Amino acid sequence: TMAEPITIQLSAAGPLTGVGLIDLGREAFASSAGGRLRTATIPAGSRVAADVFGFLGEGGVKAVTVSATTHNPRDVLRVYLGSTVRTELRLDGGPQTVTLGPGEELAFVTEAAAVFQLVVNDLAEGEQASRSDDSPARVLRARLTSTTGFTSAGVMAATLNWSASARVLEATDVGGGSLPLEALDPRESRFAGYYWRVRVSGCDGTALAGPANRLTGDAALEELAPGQWSRLRRVSHDDLLVVESPAVRAGCPTVVAEHELLAASEAVINLAESTATSTGVAPMQPGGVIPWASFSNLSVNAAGAHHVEGWEMWTHAIVGNPNVAGNKGFHGTGAGNKAMLGTDFVDGMPLGDFTALSFRYALRTAGNDHILGRPYVNLLIDVNGDGSLYKIGVLDAATNPQLNLLTDVADAGATDHEYTRSWIGGGKIKIVNELAGVTPSIDLGAGWLNKVFLIPDILAQYPDAKLTRAFPADNGLPADLTMPPLWLVVGDSNYTRYSRVIVREVRVNG
Repeated sequence: TMAEPITIQLSAAGPLTGVGLIDLGREAFASSAGGRLRTATIPAGSRVAADVFGFLGEGGVKAVTVSATTHNPRDVLRVYLGSTVRTELRLDGGPQTVTLGPGEELAFVTEAAAVFQLVVNDLAEGEQASRSDDSPARVLRARLTSTTGFTSAGVMAATLNWSASARVLEATDVGGGSLPLEALDPRESRFAGYYWRVRVSGCDGTALAGPANRLTGDAALEELAPGQWSRLRRVSHDDLLVVESPAVRAGCPTVVAEHELLAASEAVINLAESTATSTGVAPMQPGGVIPWASFSNLSVNAAGAHHVEGWEMWTHAIVGNPNVAGNKGFHGTGAGNKAMLGTDFVDGMPLGDFTALSFRYALRTAGNDHILGRPYVNLLIDVNGDGSLYKIGVLDAATNPQLNLLTDVADAGATDHEYTRSWIGGGKIKIVNELAGVTPSIDLGAGWLNKVFLIPDILAQYPDAKLTRAFPADNGLPADLTMPPLWLVVGDSNYTRYSRVIVREVRVNG
């Protein structure tokens, strides 16, 4: 079994370069919390040797869990074996774990002062074989501005600076040229690849955007209306990120290009891309596995979601927030518990292009047979395509077979409770409340809030309907919170049972 862990808190008064050992021995650390916490200020250097300041043996294998008081995406922790970077973690407030072997060193690379917390423990032989390093995927955003519009010829030489308040990388009044990927991410992680998208605003007309080959200059560009996100494109290594735009639109101070990088993994490399759409206007989003980095926790009351072996969603068996003025959980009056896990992956997708959805999940509260204890799906639909009318779409399981839009297939034994849940029903979708001008495919009467509609029938009346990110002011959603276009749900605004599921993978159109 693992020995008692050692918690070490290191304070850095300025940037750290990742070079040179930190000149501290165990006697230099102050002790508190009954000897469980050791603290010190880094005098010089940026690296921790394999013996961890003499607290542990140099030859053992250790588990090191690290967190830090930084959100700068370019602040990292590296594990060096000699002069080679074996692995790299992006530092932030969330704990992450790496394995430190004999002769290896931890190296901090940061751009400003920060405090680091290390929880270190020796690993037994069996624990070494069974563990893997944990580094949750995250999103990196950069905001570039130009008073004359963006051009693509050459390579941009802009310097991006971290804004701690806005939590974005920023560069103002940049010159011409395409943005090199390493300007956004100079770290080792860019070699593993990203999914990239960009939104261009404030320009007087249509912009163009896409990745380019640095050696040849060849680029696949798509047209973007002002404020429209591009589709996700895979980039890595020395790729260039191309944006071309007209000049500033009258009344706007500058043209803005907002770049987002979502960490890629081998599971999401084979995303299918297509320029075909149901409307012939905006390019279709990719299909396939949705990257974990694009999800966020939107839960209400005694419920939540966090990244473990997948995304864990849970609700507690207690009455939640009473929803009184000044202490609201839901927009409406519900006091139940609702775990919600949302993603912008399909933001802007025409409703007609949304053709398939499935997800793999593990049920960890098999004794709870309530239908709301398993995940279902909500969609936020911009019905007219202009923000004038929002509707909530629902894909869920139901005891009434006429209303059932999800089906489970077991992926393992009967008591393993591993499932793949898929959207069924030939383009059917439930809509909360009525949808003017569209006759429901299935309507069980006034006592049933959600009616089943056929997507082709919706598009016949509302051809510009699309999935969107907005604030829908729906009673069953979080108070005063913008929602993404798609989210998974466990529970509802009146649900007070204990539920726990692990979502392992979510697929759209693939």
